[in-house]
Amino acid sequence: MAEDTETQLIEKIKKSKLFASQVDECTDIQNNSILLTYVQYIDHDESDMKGDILSVSELPMHTASSEIFKALNGFIEERGLEWKN
Repeated sequence: MAEDTETQLIEKIKKSKLFASQVDECTDIQNNSILLTYVQYIDHDESDMKGDILSVSELPMHTASSEIFKALNGFIEERGLEWKN
């Protein structure tokens, strides 16, 4: 079910053309680094601005900005989204 929800969200973002993302990195209680990506886009099906959690990814222990970008870029490219949007 989660995979279907992600697929639907990605399709809505692609249909929207433009989107904005916000990322936050934190460390959980087990000392794992987590990257949360939130996205805002126009949902043309409902004619409304929407905001959703796009991804939650575990990062390697070294969480330099380059590692954060690498994780986010990998997610964006794998889903067929484009940075120019």
